[in-house]
Amino acid sequence: MTGTERTPVRPVGVVRRWVTDPLVPALLFAVGVLGTAASGHVLTWAVIGALTGYTLSGSV
Repeated sequence: MTGTERTPVRPVGVVRRWVTDPLVPALLFAVGVLGTAASGHVLTWAVIGALTGYTLSGSV
């Protein structure tokens, strides 16, 4: 390889560029954290109920 020829690159659309942006997962994580904080009491009871059901089912 001499490095004189370049590989042609196709232009990408705006949507694909936005979806593959590294900031998108961080924003989704932040939204998830805020959603979890807003419904923390429900999630707490769901976890307690799941653990209780797991214990009472004889799996432990």
